[in-house]
Amino acid sequence: MTRRPLAKSTALLACGLAALAFLTLFRLAFLVHFQGAAGMFGPEVRHALYLGLKFDARWTAILLVPAWLLLRAGGAGQPKGWRASLPTPWLGLSLAVYVAMVGIAMVDDHKARPWLVVFLLLTALHRRLFPDHGLQTSPGAARTWTAYGVFAIAFTVLAYFFDFGTFAYVHTRLNGTLLMFLQNPAISLRMIWQSYPVLWLALLLAVLLGGLLLGLRRLFGDGPLAPPAARLQRVLARVGISILLLACMWGKWSRYPLRWGEAFEAKQSFHAHLALNPVLFFLENLVEMDEGFDLAAVKAGHAALAADLGIPVAVDAEGLPTLRRHVEARRQVPGRPNLVLIQLESLAAFKTTPGGNALDPTPFLATLARDGVYFENFHVVMENTSRSMFATLFGTPDVSSVQNATRNPLMVNQHTPLSALTDYQKDYFLGGSANWAQIRAALKNNLRDLRLHEEGSFHSPVVDVWGICDADLLLEAQEALEARQQPFLAYVQTSGNHPPFTIPKHHTAFQSAAPDAATLRANGFEGPEEFNAVRFMDYSLERFFAKARTSPAFANTIFVLWADHGIPRGNRDPRFGDLTLAIHRIPFILYAPALLPAQRVATVGSQVDILPTVLSLIGQPFWTQTLGRDLFDPRHAGQGTAFTFTTFRRPPRIGLIQGQRYLNQDPDGRSFLYDLRATEPKDLSAAEPETAQRMQALARANLAWSHFLLSHNPPIEAKP
Repeated sequence: MTRRPLAKSTALLACGLAALAFLTLFRLAFLVHFQGAAGMFGPEVRHALYLGLKFDARWTAILLVPAWLLLRAGGAGQPKGWRASLPTPWLGLSLAVYVAMVGIAMVDDHKARPWLVVFLLLTALHRRLFPDHGLQTSPGAARTWTAYGVFAIAFTVLAYFFDFGTFAYVHTRLNGTLLMFLQNPAISLRMIWQSYPVLWLALLLAVLLGGLLLGLRRLFGDGPLAPPAARLQRVLARVGISILLLACMWGKWSRYPLRWGEAFEAKQSFHAHLALNPVLFFLENLVEMDEGFDLAAVKAGHAALAADLGIPVAVDAEGLPTLRRHVEARRQVPGRPNLVLIQLESLAAFKTTPGGNALDPTPFLATLARDGVYFENFHVVMENTSRSMFATLFGTPDVSSVQNATRNPLMVNQHTPLSALTDYQKDYFLGGSANWAQIRAALKNNLRDLRLHEEGSFHSPVVDVWGICDADLLLEAQEALEARQQPFLAYVQTSGNHPPFTIPKHHTAFQSAAPDAATLRANGFEGPEEFNAVRFMDYSLERFFAKARTSPAFANTIFVLWADHGIPRGNRDPRFGDLTLAIHRIPFILYAPALLPAQRVATVGSQVDILPTVLSLIGQPFWTQTLGRDLFDPRHAGQGTAFTFTTFRRPPRIGLIQGQRYLNQDPDGRSFLYDLRATEPKDLSAAEPETAQRMQALARANLAWSHFLLSHNPPIEAKP
């Protein structure tokens, strides 16, 4: 039996509905996988799914517009001569321009308008020059449209695969900031291979695309697409489908189109992410948005920031505002103690025993906190390892956009307070490669005598993409330090508490635990792999300190432990959206039982304060021109400041913590003041207007100065 030809409008509507159903299934799978069936039909979830449906309709319309404007059945007459050979290249060029237009910017972006005009002109030219070109008259057209359909769906499915992995990894949807992982493709690909079922996903993709190819070949090859017979039907179909596609792309009945920022009005960050379409979100955040610093904003925030740091307002020799100052140390320990800095990978405070986790995942870390100096209200500025290291070493929050500061050759020259330790031998230990995030350049360029210990330097076995395991890294670091003359400085960067969460088989003394899934989730762990990775980090620290205590240098060493960042994975605190304290609150411990009495410090601090605090503690004066303060300074006792911002969102939301107050400020200028002790966030801006205004000004000053200092922190070689 001969199949009746489908009308073009009917075929496109069928394809659109099928694509929309496909994307909806992906969204429901996302919801069930990351939240579970509980609360699936609550009002917040329903609203998120409604917004998500509109975003999916926009992406579907974008994919269908080229076919709607160019695809035709073709006339009865056959094109002759040169006109018979050119339609397919013109068709391909038109499609390429359209895809480029979408890739550069979305429908409501002014940068897209020239590309949209070019595409429409090419479409008009194509229809004028080749009125008979279509599936009925050119096999090349059928092949072109089949290839376009396969490419569009393959791109979309791959984006969803990467999006699922991205959200499992950093709890944010696929976006342009993740292009930073392409800077180290070998490491990134190995991590993906070891963390995710790549072969099964590839097989699933192959099956989907195979089925799609068969369907498209049948649609385009087994009979032509037929237009409606009557002229009125053709006109109504063209007008109706055009209006429908434009409405889907606009997304709402408003002067302004639907934008991804509307998703972030949700009370919980998960519901915001649930509403987003990962392909659109990626494309809209693909372009680098940094435009340098705003000097007017820097000057406007100078007084507030200087007052917070306790320094006078000053300008440099070029008349630019400056925070340059000489810090006189407040010595609390004798002599020249050694410093061992241990950066703990992805260790949010709520996942630790000192942070109150009921599963007691880090009992040894709790011992260090009990017997050392434990900072109860310590934070990192952002969620990202290289950004965190940059802020720690150089005192400037890395607020750059797609390209992190450590990867930017224009930002490689930075002053660090550690340059004052001229008589210290300096070592950096990493289980993998120091080419990661171009960290080698940032370290070696600014700490000239630093010795790097990385892959190829150790005799322990490599266990995964991150190199040797943390226990082996720490033990080999201690072995190397025992051969150093005192005083020495060591920076040890762990990486094991990170997908793929490998537990090395050769450490047989470590026994994995397996609490039930409900208990793990209730205590912030999404699975036994992550739980045991945190436990193995604690085990690694215990092994390290057991060996370090046997060294003669132990009594004269200060161990500095902190996490590079927290992680929203497993967070059960719904407050503050993507400024959640699960990301920002981390453990910070100074441990030196022979030098420092045990104490708990309530002063609010952040990673930019680590080096100023440690150098002042050991009596080392230093020059600085960035942020950070001595947390033992009585001027900051009980108060302190921590600036926060969102790494994976541009433009970012910013926050400021002082005492028990947390200010959140949106990109549009709206701000909200919260009490950190309140379980239900309530805006206190109207009740405490002076506090709100002061913290707003200081938060804006921190952001403006962070942009400014990225390019205005040159090494200070001598006293200015």
